[in-house]
Amino acid sequence: MRIHTLGQVRIVQLHDGYGSIDGNRVFYPAKRADWAEGLCPDPRGYMLNAYQPLLITENGQHTLVDTGFGENNPARKGDLQADLEELGVARADITRVVITHAHGDHVGGNTLLRDEQRVQAYPRAEYLVQESEIAGIRARNTALWRESFAPLQKEGQLRPVAGRISLSQAIELWPLAGHTEGHQGVHISSGDQDVLFVGDLGLSIKNFHRPEWGSSWAWSLEEDEANRRRVCEWASAHGSIVILYHDPRTPWFRITATGESYETEPA
Repeated sequence: MRIHTLGQVRIVQLHDGYGSIDGNRVFYPAKRADWAEGLCPDPRGYMLNAYQPLLITENGQHTLVDTGFGENNPARKGDLQADLEELGVARADITRVVITHAHGDHVGGNTLLRDEQRVQAYPRAEYLVQESEIAGIRARNTALWRESFAPLQKEGQLRPVAGRISLSQAIELWPLAGHTEGHQGVHISSGDQDVLFVGDLGLSIKNFHRPEWGSSWAWSLEEDEANRRRVCEWASAHGSIVILYHDPRTPWFRITATGESYETEPA
C-alpha cells in the first residue's frame, strides 16, 4: 500500500495482485526497441502488470475507485481485501464505488458469488459509472454485465453519471474517453494540492512521456491519445500528481511539458 495525505483527504493505493501484459500492445504502435528499456519484458514482449485500486477517505467517508478482479480470477488475486482490513475499513464502510471503466480487472470485485447468486460486494455503496459506459456494456449483454453490473442495478445501487461531476468538496469525476466509450478518471483536490487518478488512460508512465503510444485495443485510439495529451498539459500546468492503476514500478508521477514533448518523474 501507498498512503498519501492531501490536506484533509487520505488517499491509499491498494493492491489486487500482479499479472503480465504484452508491451507491444500497451505502447502501440511503438517497436519493442523503443519502449522496452527498464521494463524487463520476456522474449514475447510480456512485462509485469499490476492491479491497484484507490481508496479515498474524506470526512470519514470512504470512496473506492475500481474493485479489481475480486474472486473472478484467483490466479491473479491480490490483497485488496487484506489491505482494507489492515486499514480498518469493512465492506459496509464503503459508501461510494467509482468505476473507471467496464473491464474485468477493474470491476470483477463489484459482486460476490454467494449461494449461486451474485450479490453486491459493498452493500451500502452506490456504484458510479459514466452512462455511456453502462449503455455500451448493457447493450452487449456479456457475462461481465450480468455478473458485475446487473445485480447492482437490481438492488438500485448502480448510479449512471453524465460528464464531469463533483461528488464532494474534494472529489470530482472527469470523463476521459478513449480506452472505452465511457472511461473516466477521478480528480482529488484539497487546499492547493491536486491528484488525478487516470484509470487506464495509460497503463505505464511511458504512455505519458510518449502520449502517442497507447493501448492497441482502445475503443478510440484518437480520443485516447487526445485525452492523454490534455492530461499531460493540465498536470504540467497544475503540478498535479498523476496516479496509474497498472504501472507496478512508477504508478505516481508528475509531468512537465517541454515544448511539444513531456518529461515524467516519480512523485
